[in-house]
Amino acid sequence: MLKNNFFLFFKFVFLCMLLFFVFDAISVLLASLIVYFKADFFQFNWKDIFISFFRAGYVGGVIAGIGLYIKVKLQERKKRDMCVK
Repeated sequence: MLKNNFFLFFKFVFLCMLLFFVFDAISVLLASLIVYFKADFFQFNWKDIFISFFRAGYVGGVIAGIGLYIKVKLQERKKRDMCVK
């Protein structure tokens, strides 16, 4: 049971970090497109995405993953307590 809890915890954290990375990539791509249409210069760079993600994106992913894990565990506990009564 403990192994499943750790797997679920790391799964939530990893998926939330991946989601934040994808949103970060989309935001950099959209910003590059705006600059391209205004100044005819396309400045999309993966380095910018990784720098942005490692500055702040991973923190949001970790916090969201932990929050989702806690929410799931509280819902399981509530469901289990309702069945016992």
